[in-house]
Amino acid sequence: MAQSTNLTVGQGETFKILVSVSDQTGASIDITDQNFSGSVRETYSSENVSANFSFEKISPNSSGSLYISMAPVTTATLTAQDYVYDILMTSESVTRRIIEGKFIVRPSVTR
Repeated sequence: MAQSTNLTVGQGETFKILVSVSDQTGASIDITDQNFSGSVRETYSSENVSANFSFEKISPNSSGSLYISMAPVTTATLTAQDYVYDILMTSESVTRRIIEGKFIVRPSVTR
C-alpha cells in the first residue's frame, strides 16, 4: 500500500525530497532495476497532466533511496492550488504505487 503524504511547494521554487523505498518489514529495497514515474494532476480524473516529477537514484541503489524533484521552471507554471499526485515504481511486469497524496502549490509574492 502506498504511503499517503501531502507535499507543498511555492510557485517558482525548486521541489526536491529524499524518499526511501522499503518493504513491509522496513528493509530497504534495491532500486537498481526499478523505474520511476510520477505526475501531478488537478484531480484524479483529470485527463491532462499538470507536471511530471524527475528522479535521481542515490548510490548505492541497494539503499533504496532516491530524490524526487521538480525544477523551478515547472513549478512556476502551476497555478496556486491543491493538486493530487502519485509516484510509481516499475520493474519488469510489476508496478507499485509507493507514495501519493496532495501536491499543494503556494502562490509566489516575489516576482
